[in-house]
Amino acid sequence: MTMNQCFCNILVSNENRVRVIKSTPQLANQEELMGKLNLGKINDKIREIIQAPANLKGEQITKVGEALFEALFDDQLREYFLSYHQEIVKQQDANLGVILEINEEAMPEVVAYPWELMCLPEKYNQGQIYFATNRKLSFYRRRYQLQESKKLSIKINQDEQLKIALLISKPTADSGLSNVEYYEVQQYLKSVDTKQEQVKFLSVMNSLNFYSIVERLETEKPDIFHFIGHGQLVEKNGEGVGQVAFVNEFGETNWKDAKMFGQLFTGHQPKVVILQACETGKQSETNAFSSLAYRLMLEGIPVVIAMQYKVSNQTGISFVKEFYSKIIEGNSVEMAVQKARFKLGIENGYEARDFAIPVVFMNALDGYLFAKESMDITKKKNSFLNLTGEQKRKLREEIERVLSPEDKLKNIFKEYPDKFEANFYNQIAGGDYRTRLVNLIIELNNKQLIVDFIEIVRYEYYNFDQDL
Repeated sequence: MTMNQCFCNILVSNENRVRVIKSTPQLANQEELMGKLNLGKINDKIREIIQAPANLKGEQITKVGEALFEALFDDQLREYFLSYHQEIVKQQDANLGVILEINEEAMPEVVAYPWELMCLPEKYNQGQIYFATNRKLSFYRRRYQLQESKKLSIKINQDEQLKIALLISKPTADSGLSNVEYYEVQQYLKSVDTKQEQVKFLSVMNSLNFYSIVERLETEKPDIFHFIGHGQLVEKNGEGVGQVAFVNEFGETNWKDAKMFGQLFTGHQPKVVILQACETGKQSETNAFSSLAYRLMLEGIPVVIAMQYKVSNQTGISFVKEFYSKIIEGNSVEMAVQKARFKLGIENGYEARDFAIPVVFMNALDGYLFAKESMDITKKKNSFLNLTGEQKRKLREEIERVLSPEDKLKNIFKEYPDKFEANFYNQIAGGDYRTRLVNLIIELNNKQLIVDFIEIVRYEYYNFDQDL
């Protein structure tokens, strides 16, 4: 939790009790209200819809979403929440984090409900609130009553890059599995690597065997591990078990269950794991920890993003691209997920379940990968990547004004060899000083060194324009 955020923590301890805890920077102590869980609202008809995901479309989505809300919020809790929502979102125009914690050991069947469908019933005349997509909320799940000491920081150091590993698991010898489309995501991450100094996209792991993946993770130590492939929740010995498809040496499908999948991260634990595969976020009704996402939470992964239903290639691609774009802008992980789900809702409508397919599980202290100071520096540098002709002209004129004769400019490059490679300036073409300056600015821009150059010149020459 960060100091300037507001939260509404919903804890479901047993079949009778719900606690809603609110916390704001202004509150010296948290405030809470106790209520009653009303599972009767999730009647046989609603359960029938939930248990047959093919039925989740059109008005059935709204019926399930409203029933989930009514089960969680009795009359008192509903008014308590709506009052808090009014205060934070409407009056203060601030964001509100909504955290759902359900006792996994006592109520795995309740954990398994698709809470990302939850919405405020229209009969209350309070407007639309879809918990998983409202852009002033961030809705996510957390392990029940997780100790503070087990909540890990996911921030990267200011002088380090955010390393992203992409694993493609694409069995070629199994015609029963649908095609795994990954090229668009791969190209997108390559472009991010090129444009964003603080992001490093590692070499793609394509259909490697299990052991090779473990070794790559230990060597490269990615912050984000992104899996694209096939997943499923299957019945084994009376309980649902999450599985993902790996590839053996013959290109055949090698299914690994949730426990074995967790072994991938015994040598190195990423900060974020993204499972772009069907049913990886779907919960077993008999044992929550036999599902993939919950198993990774149990193993201590701070953030897990997974899919609770079957997901099309296009929906998965659209979601993860929007997620990454929001992370790079400086959003927290949970807010990036929220905005990416909102995009799915806009693209496919709320008559389709796509907006509720991605689920985010958070065991982190907070969801920020980048420190604010680090993001400010990155944004400043990125702002120079597409200098206009007018900006280049003003910069050239200011260099010409302050750093003449040309020896002053040459000395800058001589005195800061740690910033600029040897003979950097001597390699700039041009028959006269002005031409060389034009080419110098282009080269600094191409190498993303323009901000470093301007800051050094300002340090050395106080009369260099501070507004550039």
